[in-house]
Amino acid sequence: MGVQHRVDVGHLLGRDVLQQCKANRCSAWGFGQVEPAEFYKFETQQAKQLGYYIHGLPRRTKVGNTTVLLGSLTDNQSVKVASSALRHYYHTVSKSKKGALYAYGGVNYKGNSPLTKQKRINIINGWLACEEHLKTLPDIIHWVGIEDHIIKALRMAKDFSKNVEQEFRTILFPKGISGYPDWLRPYLGVLTGSTSFLRTGTTGREVESLQRVVNYHLSGVALATDGIFGPKTRAHVLQFQRDSNLQRDGIVGPRTKERLTA
Repeated sequence: MGVQHRVDVGHLLGRDVLQQCKANRCSAWGFGQVEPAEFYKFETQQAKQLGYYIHGLPRRTKVGNTTVLLGSLTDNQSVKVASSALRHYYHTVSKSKKGALYAYGGVNYKGNSPLTKQKRINIINGWLACEEHLKTLPDIIHWVGIEDHIIKALRMAKDFSKNVEQEFRTILFPKGISGYPDWLRPYLGVLTGSTSFLRTGTTGREVESLQRVVNYHLSGVALATDGIFGPKTRAHVLQFQRDSNLQRDGIVGPRTKERLTA
């Protein structure tokens, strides 16, 4: 495939697509076709007004009747091209989400392609199912099982092997040296630095951090992270103390904090 050709990447996903596009200087990675000749759409005044302008795209030139890129796209620009194409289609084709996706996915494409119209529609329906599942996410900061929930959503868009799943988990949910996810570390730090005994009636940042850390450790219904040590917070603390073979007094002192942050 020469640099002058557009790329139909509807049957590919993720890193392989990105590498293929960067190697061939093609226009975007994703499902649809975005040719270098169409890049001007993302540099217009309309694009600025509607929020899909892309700054710093590579210059283009004509080779015969074909427009080619004179440079390579960064990973970030590749994603922006795909996103901006969708927004452009939305504003100029149908004013509907599904209409924009159908245009981007080439549902009515008449040329030769390994993808039939129905296969393209099925792919788009997978994206929409993924979106709907992600909309059901509760507070990402404290909900137990958030990683599995997101992986399940991604599988609705395109199934993948266990090896690919592990790669996704490493990228999406990086963990610090302690093995805890990065988003939890500030709350662990608050508890580690706390010298207070947290008990019924205590309020503030230390209690909110406690609630988030306890939610991470325990399955079931998550606590509200409101910074108020009430009956539900005490019940969760008691459960954690029981599971950790600690004295069950519902008070978060040095030993309970140590176990929570270990």
